[in-house]
Amino acid sequence: MIVIDRYDPRLDKDELKEIFEDFIENKSYFYSHWQKFERELNRRALDLQYRNSMIIAKEDGKIVGWGTYTSFIDYLGNDRALIHQVLTRKEDSYKKGIEEMIIRELQLYIKKTLKHDKVFIICPDSDGALRSVLLKIGAKKSEHVWYENKI
Repeated sequence: MIVIDRYDPRLDKDELKEIFEDFIENKSYFYSHWQKFERELNRRALDLQYRNSMIIAKEDGKIVGWGTYTSFIDYLGNDRALIHQVLTRKEDSYKKGIEEMIIRELQLYIKKTLKHDKVFIICPDSDGALRSVLLKIGAKKSEHVWYENKI
């Protein structure tokens, strides 16, 4: 049985590192390394809003997933919340409902604490498995498209 809980940096960091490394190698849309990720974890752990928004999924006491969001104000003054790609191991991905449970928990947290009625989730068209999860939870493709340009 999978249980959703809050991330505890004192207890969960070593297990999260294992998931992170598998995730970066096999699933991530973006490249990173543990030191950068750990710095961000530590920064978020000091901010009450972000510390409470780091969600883990455990199966038989072992971490099998992790997720969080980022809140920001865009250039027009609109409050936004972006749910990031959920970290799971490749073998756990999309088979156990881990991503769905974490995304639903994050949406609930965002609605209750930030009072937002909309969240954004990055999902490339090539990621059919995540698109299926998003359709299952009722998410629709946004009119906003994210492009990047190396400068």
